[in-house]
Amino acid sequence: MKYKIEQGNEVINGNGGISLLGGLLDKLPSLNGVDKMSFEQVKQGKIPHSGILKSMTGLLGLGKSDYADIELYRQDPLFRESLDLPAVPSESRLRQRLEDMSGIVNPLVLDSNFELLSLVDEFGSIKTEHCEYLPFDADVSPFDNSGSHKEGVEYTYKGHDGFAPMLGYLGTHGYLLNCELRPGSQHSQKGMEEFLEKSLEMIDRLGLLDSVVVRLDSAHDDAENIKIIQSKGGRFLIKRNPRREPPEQWLAMARRVGECESPREGKNIFTGSVSHFKPAGRDDLAPVEIIFEVIERTITADGQELLIPEIEVNTWWTNLPDPPVEVIELYHQHATSEQYHSEYKTDLDLERLPSGKFKTNGLVLLLGMLAFNALRIIGQTTLALKELLPIKLEVTRRRLKSVIQDLMYIGCKRITHGGRTILKFGRHCPWFEVFRQLYLTYC
Repeated sequence: MKYKIEQGNEVINGNGGISLLGGLLDKLPSLNGVDKMSFEQVKQGKIPHSGILKSMTGLLGLGKSDYADIELYRQDPLFRESLDLPAVPSESRLRQRLEDMSGIVNPLVLDSNFELLSLVDEFGSIKTEHCEYLPFDADVSPFDNSGSHKEGVEYTYKGHDGFAPMLGYLGTHGYLLNCELRPGSQHSQKGMEEFLEKSLEMIDRLGLLDSVVVRLDSAHDDAENIKIIQSKGGRFLIKRNPRREPPEQWLAMARRVGECESPREGKNIFTGSVSHFKPAGRDDLAPVEIIFEVIERTITADGQELLIPEIEVNTWWTNLPDPPVEVIELYHQHATSEQYHSEYKTDLDLERLPSGKFKTNGLVLLLGMLAFNALRIIGQTTLALKELLPIKLEVTRRRLKSVIQDLMYIGCKRITHGGRTILKFGRHCPWFEVFRQLYLTYC
């Protein structure tokens, strides 16, 4: 069928979900309090500082990160009203104002993120036979910015030019607690002590420190990290770097004190724990328990016998009370954070950061954290409305891309009548009931 194409005078929007994002941002006193502070050499103009920060956060919440994308919403009353803006900034104004504020408002954005996380009822925990843990996973995830000449873009361990930001997630639902932009060549452990201190302080303020377990990979096998966590009374599970430890020595120890399992002929897996090692041999630290997994292969999986056995050793520092097998499985679930990295980089389109200036990109990264958590809150609340969902969802976490497609880009018609502004949705809009409940909850 051929259609006749016309343009009318009605205001029809394809981004009705921006009203949900605006409602959440409106609940953050620190973000809205930016305007009450005076910053030297930072001009405010017609659009307040909070308006600039909200504009960029709203843009990121729609999965757009380029400054030029703001031009799509210059004449959009819904975007402007939802974010409580006197006007939507132009591309050049958005870029200039973010550059002026970068580094100055970063602590306030971090405070705003804490306030946003304070709205979360359930972060997602892991239950074992002995305890229920709330994981905190911190790791570096390189951003590929190959071919660019942005400040801070350097050769990363992934083999490309880019940034190497540190990202820390809380809970199994993947809320972003803290993030920090770093040059591409910076080692993961450099600056980790300060990052860990800040993160644990925020977790403590949320009242969750008693149930948190800090999971780190071998790049963070450092005695200072263990000392910081112990000083806070927290739990930890840190992959050890074997450095110069002979695998044969671990195999001999595993045979003496470990439990052996043989999943197939020619493969023995020894698991157990030892508790006489001190991190980095430091006398100022008490011995810390080590969980080990030593795999001995005398026959390969395809049946080839080996003249010299293959020995694989994995060890972890921990103070968890669970059996070694459960602790090892708990660490394996740390890999889920790679999915969160993917959502942050691709779903929010943040891998190639928009500015040529390092400080400005650092601020954009923090604003992306606000958008990330706001979308996560919307997605997780959606799952709690099972009776209203138009499709069957048997998951415990919604990917941000799905939230953006289903709820941020929901179509609506904006009309004004009798001094009121009304958003009307189509008769066959499948997500309307869910959207209405979310709006009543957060706006």
